[in-house]
Amino acid sequence: MYKRKEKLDKEFIKAVDKYSKVDHCLLCGKKMKSACNSHVVPQFILREIAENGKVSYGYSLSPISVAGIEKTTGINNAHTFRLICRSCDQKTFSHYENPENILHFDKLDLNLQKKILCEMAIKTHLSHISMKYRKLVSMDIAKQGELAKMEQDGKIVIAEKLDINEHLNYIDKLKRSNKSSKNPFYVIFNKVLNYKTKLSTQTIINFNYDLTGKNIFDPYNLSTANECRYFYLMIIPYKDETRVLFYIEKANTIYVKDLIAQFNVLSDEDMLHLLFVSLIINDQQFYMSPSFANLIFKKDKAIVKLYSKSEKDYRYESQIANFRKYRNYLVKEYNH
Repeated sequence: MYKRKEKLDKEFIKAVDKYSKVDHCLLCGKKMKSACNSHVVPQFILREIAENGKVSYGYSLSPISVAGIEKTTGINNAHTFRLICRSCDQKTFSHYENPENILHFDKLDLNLQKKILCEMAIKTHLSHISMKYRKLVSMDIAKQGELAKMEQDGKIVIAEKLDINEHLNYIDKLKRSNKSSKNPFYVIFNKVLNYKTKLSTQTIINFNYDLTGKNIFDPYNLSTANECRYFYLMIIPYKDETRVLFYIEKANTIYVKDLIAQFNVLSDEDMLHLLFVSLIINDQQFYMSPSFANLIFKKDKAIVKLYSKSEKDYRYESQIANFRKYRNYLVKEYNH
């Protein structure tokens, strides 16, 4: 029975891979024979946290195992996506996929800094499009096999398609900004830690609650007027340091001005603490050294509960107001 189920799981994933393919590049629009296998976090960063060539997904903090989905993987397969052509992959991200630019970001001219922030933002949106598109394909295949509830899935499909369109709109704006002389971003936090963290991410966060526990966004409201106001979070360990960047488009600051004001009165230590808890609450796209992930999973029930509860019910994200009650695994004592 187990072997039969394992075979079905592998066949399901193979089918998702097959039907998730795109034949036109999402950046330049040109037809492709095959898409480039792009990494969300560059491989030179993943090598910094890998153990025996492997890293653990954020999902490794979940107490639930899903058949066919690995919690630890080799660097070559660490959350890759196939949505763009090789030419765009090489050209679009050339500035930030340079280790020296990460290390010396503060010394770069403002236009190059802007390009790096744009490039990282574009790639995070592409990775989320890939994740949501694969989810839609998975649901479609599952429905054909009568494995899903149609009524519940109908709402999920609408939400996922709206999200994909939002990400595409963001990418279009970022592409224009990248060519402009103006800087479209407001940087809230930009620090270099004098140690290498065992966690890395390059992601986006849409906050559903502010730091007082007030609900500021309802993900169940499917109105097109209810747009996500994404923040970008980058945690980039390299050599013996870690660059942490947290920023947002200036055009979106007016919609989340109270939340930004709450961020800005925090000390650097509290801001780093908040960013770690925000990542645990809001996102799956982060990576850890396997032993580090295993330590948190086995020793910190509060973090595991926070991760798993937030994954199932967005209302649990109101815990963001209580970020100080959780451990901050970005501090030096956990990263040596």
